Amino acid sequence: MTNHQINQIEPKITKKDINSINTYLKKDNWITENKFTLEFENRFKKYTGSKYAVAFPNGTLTLLGILKSLNLKKNSKVIIPNITMVATATSVKLAGFNPIFADVEKKYLCMCPTDLEKKVKQKNVKAVIYVTLNGRSGNLEKIKKICKKYKIYLIEDSAHSIGSFLKNKHHGNFGIASSFSFSMPKIITTGQGGMIVTNSKKIYKKLKLIKNFGRAQAGNDDYISEGYNFKFTDIQAILGISQLEDITARVKKKKYIFNYYHKYLKKIKKINFLEFKKNETPWFIDIYVDDKNNLKSHLKKNNILTRDIYPPLNKLKFLSNEREKLPISKNYSDKGLWLPSSLNLSKKNLDYIINCIKEFYEN
Repeated sequence: MTNHQINQIEPKITKKDINSINTYLKKDNWITENKFTLEFENRFKKYTGSKYAVAFPNGTLTLLGILKSLNLKKNSKVIIPNITMVATATSVKLAGFNPIFADVEKKYLCMCPTDLEKKVKQKNVKAVIYVTLNGRSGNLEKIKKICKKYKIYLIEDSAHSIGSFLKNKHHGNFGIASSFSFSMPKIITTGQGGMIVTNSKKIYKKLKLIKNFGRAQAGNDDYISEGYNFKFTDIQAILGISQLEDITARVKKKKYIFNYYHKYLKKIKKINFLEFKKNETPWFIDIYVDDKNNLKSHLKKNNILTRDIYPPLNKLKFLSNEREKLPISKNYSDKGLWLPSSLNLSKKNLDYIINCIKEFYEN
């Protein structure tokens, strides 16, 4: 048994990150949102290939910001996948709209186009939030065609998708706007934080007002529209810039970790992996097993922490009164486990985890 606990996820903060923050703090800087936030936005939009980027305090408020920018009516409905982080749904509620849950596909666990097409015909459906779960594209292009057919907005929740591309286009460039997250578990982190990317100048201008109290400029009280204090901070931006400079190595390491697990565990018939395409980057390494709880307990006894994938959102009473059976969501949620996925994992760590999993199935 290893002497130290292997966490399911932890941030990777490098000496370069620390030096960047120390250098910044030693200068006479403003700390709040200023020129480095603008630089981070510019660098991020360049990385994703988007025309515009706007930094927000977190990935829940990015989704809220996008929904607010669309000027939807109060009784609007927004369709979201039934397996996603709860913030996808609560952002819809926070905006004053009603979430409708669509089942996911077996192959990717992203929103099922067939189920979407059934639900999109409901009265007052105005938008779809498509989650590229765990960095997988799923059937994003098919979803886009459905949204275009019914003249509804496509919003991307790309929280897991830094470093993932579909046909050489980075996730986040397929709908009206996209939400990215920089919370602690993400490939790059600013502690908390998020970014909206969009190719619409109109949406970009609305987002800039929404995040700054409805003011066109900071430092005055000339209010053009309703807005809020959703500003970022330069100290976070300094960390984000530093980590974004290392994004190629971070993406490469995530792919290495998935491929290493897959190589040594794929022969165990009781473990099911979902595929990643060459230009998709795993966020967490997910496996699907029938005896999840026993495997979790075995790994925990050996100082290895894991995490269940998200529960089906339509089963949460505070989100929905409907109890529609969405069988794929339930089945994969019951079986889904995220293995340790930190960028800090060494080959020694990975070998130990893999051997513990093999030991469980051999016994």
